Amino acid sequence: MAKSTQQKAGIAELIRRSEQSRLRLSDAHSALKDRLNMPARLKESLKVAPKKWVGGSLFAGLLLGRLFGAKKERPEGVQKIRKQRNLLLGALTLIATLAKPAAKIYATNLLREYFQGRFTKGASQHRGDIPRY
Repeated sequence: MAKSTQQKAGIAELIRRSEQSRLRLSDAHSALKDRLNMPARLKESLKVAPKKWVGGSLFAGLLLGRLFGAKKERPEGVQKIRKQRNLLLGALTLIATLAKPAAKIYATNLLREYFQGRFTKGASQHRGDIPRY
């Protein structure tokens, strides 16, 4: 009987140890699965720090563009001329660009009125001031 009690205690100990090992393996498997799940990790990282990701991607794009971008070759003897623009010059350029269509319409109307008036006056003078109907 003592032997069967010892066997039962040994079996119970083995069952308990195997259950603990199974739990440890299950935890290790879950942790490894979480570490290897790159899309979920990336999504979580983007939610936590979106500004860092946007800044890093912009920096990487500029750096790669500088490294692998097309090189502009200048002819010999031509110096690089930098245009220095300030806020006022930029605003004036924008205003001029936006005002061109309006100025064109205004000038067209003035010219049309001028030539219509000139031709109608000239035609009436040649006809002896007879009004046209």
